[in-house]
Amino acid sequence: MTPSAPLVLSSLLALALGASACSPSKGQEQGTPAPTTSAAAPQPPAPARVVADLVDQLPGCDLEHRGLLLDTGTDAMVGRFAWTGTAPRGVDPIEHDASTWMRVSNRTLRVTFVLPEASPIFVAARSMGLGARAATVSLDDQPLGTLNFQRDQIRIATTGATSLPVDPGVHTLTFRFMGRAKSGDPLVDLDWIRIGVPDESTATYGPPTLRDVLLREAALSAVPHRSIALRGPGAVRCTLRLPPGARLRTSVGVLGPGEADARVRLLRDGQKPVDVLTQHVTGGDKATWTDLDVPLDPQGGPLATLELRAEGTSQGARVLFGDPVIVLPAAPPPATAKTRAVVVVVMNGLDRDSLPPWHAGPTPHLPTLSDLALTATTFHRHRAPTTFPGSVVGSLLTAMPPRAHTLTDFGARMPASNTTLGAVAHDASIRAAMFTGVPATFKSFGFGEGWEHFVEYPPYGNDPATAPLDAAATWLTDVLRQSPEARLLLVVHARGGHPPWDVSPKEQAQLPPTPYTGVIEPRRGAQQLATMRKRRDKKDALSAQDQERVRALEGAAMSAQDRALGGLVAALKTAGLWESTVFVVTGDVAAGASSLYAEGDDLAEPRLTLPLYVRFPDARYGGAHVNLPTEVWDVSQTALSALGISFSRPGLGRDLSAVASGLEDSSFEPQIATLDDRFSARWGELIMTGRYEAVPFLCDLELDPTCAFNRRETLPLAAQALFRRVMARDQSTRSDLQKREPATIDPDTAAALRVWGTIE
Repeated sequence: MTPSAPLVLSSLLALALGASACSPSKGQEQGTPAPTTSAAAPQPPAPARVVADLVDQLPGCDLEHRGLLLDTGTDAMVGRFAWTGTAPRGVDPIEHDASTWMRVSNRTLRVTFVLPEASPIFVAARSMGLGARAATVSLDDQPLGTLNFQRDQIRIATTGATSLPVDPGVHTLTFRFMGRAKSGDPLVDLDWIRIGVPDESTATYGPPTLRDVLLREAALSAVPHRSIALRGPGAVRCTLRLPPGARLRTSVGVLGPGEADARVRLLRDGQKPVDVLTQHVTGGDKATWTDLDVPLDPQGGPLATLELRAEGTSQGARVLFGDPVIVLPAAPPPATAKTRAVVVVVMNGLDRDSLPPWHAGPTPHLPTLSDLALTATTFHRHRAPTTFPGSVVGSLLTAMPPRAHTLTDFGARMPASNTTLGAVAHDASIRAAMFTGVPATFKSFGFGEGWEHFVEYPPYGNDPATAPLDAAATWLTDVLRQSPEARLLLVVHARGGHPPWDVSPKEQAQLPPTPYTGVIEPRRGAQQLATMRKRRDKKDALSAQDQERVRALEGAAMSAQDRALGGLVAALKTAGLWESTVFVVTGDVAAGASSLYAEGDDLAEPRLTLPLYVRFPDARYGGAHVNLPTEVWDVSQTALSALGISFSRPGLGRDLSAVASGLEDSSFEPQIATLDDRFSARWGELIMTGRYEAVPFLCDLELDPTCAFNRRETLPLAAQALFRRVMARDQSTRSDLQKREPATIDPDTAAALRVWGTIE
């Protein structure tokens, strides 16, 4: 059996199970909506793996009962404040009688929502007036009505309904508060905001707040389930990326008297809703659960909104969706086997398109990387979390995003309070060392903490560019000679193709173009290119002859780096450790000759796309090409798994063995990159870019590879879901800006940064 056979068998098994689970019954064509069903004899569920718990997803979903409800003061408001990252100043959560409310001290409040279908609407709010007596309400800057408040008394204020249906899509409500309160004084407390749909119901409105909808132990016939409880007509809508073969498993029933229908639908932007299933259920004293296991989307792919809907409930009754989860009919993904060593080489100055297997032609000057392209696993959707190299390596060592570890710019250092891979490994008696030739990860920036052995090689002096790789091979050999049974963690931050370049005059004379009459000098190349990067006409900063020379110098540098990388591999093989090593080669930022080695540049997709080679122990998945998305903290989690260690706090990332197996769908969450107050989030073929306090831009690479058109208005469900996930990630991981530690630059580090082209 070949090394890649487990991957093939796993993929075939997953496809077979998915096809069996999702194939239509005899007489039912593919694409035909599932018929209305009645309670059937329960069948034992097939083994499956949970990929999403909808109860846990609930704060990020839309809750509807006779219109959409915004539950203020809770996580349900994350990403709701008119495309801003956090609640605006003057909006704070408070409590009234153990219930979450929102206190507003600003004169203006703006919130966004998505209307799934055209309908007249009105706005209502449960409120307590403080300094404001009323608020005018506008829908997309058009007057809608007025909400009147009662000072220090709780009441429900309501506007009139629109005379015409409001179009489906993204809309913005603007509240302008009126009163004599002083600036900064509280104006109003809000319990919830309802975007109501007029109907003929005379029943008292029961708002579907998170507290009301989530029942931790809802029991029917003495059988409890953690449930989503909905009054009819009502629904919960969660937008997510369904992996191929995904199924919904839940138990449905009625809590209270009467009968009702539980429905499941799939909604996609620009398409008609697809009915997945309708289940009739009966309540009363003898109500029981009906177990459901239904296919959702055989193909997976674009974002879909899963809607759980309740219809026809009697007064006081609710439809329960017990323990609703998205599952895959597949075995659990394998973890990386425990190893003796983990070696991670991060190279700077890489252009992925010049490396195997991404380069269209042969790469004889890169034999080591060419061999890895054939024998290791290559990941084709690897993405950086930022474009600042020190921050990328910081994320690798902590499994945290840049705004969490706070190493976000050239003037910051890694706080000593951040636990790194090196520290965890060293505490576990694993020999841990880091070698760096990139100034952004020198001791001045906090990278020397926690390692048994740490060495930096400045880009000036007599040390060659290959020194970090050469020294790593020597250290590894010496450690294993002294302690043959030692376990190792080795991280190398290598210069890659970044200038200055180690090229002798004789080698330089043989490089193209010949003859060369340009200005680029190998030893001063980084400083020269840094000056050119500052020019407005960057595209014309270099002549065609200079561009050819820069690429030739980069190729020579990479050839030397490849030889040194081969020496590190040879050291592992000589020590008998190669087959029990996780060996990783990747980049920090995609900054090569084409971008003049820019760092901390914009978050354009070409700047974020990185190479990733992983050779697993015993060449498992050798030669496989993986097209699932991966990020730098996936390397962190793989290293932890391979060494049998862990952080004391939760971190981001997945084990790359699981992703390579095809059984771990890493596309369930978006890939998010940040730089200062900017972000770029990719979810499948959708990319959203923007600032945390501005309206974002959304493009669809499938329709528009150049990202020339903004699809935010035409893809409202996807836009809202992606933006809210970006904001939820940021709020759950971001550290207080006061925790940022400034770097103290000593003269040697300053000299290194000048030679590197970072500072003048």
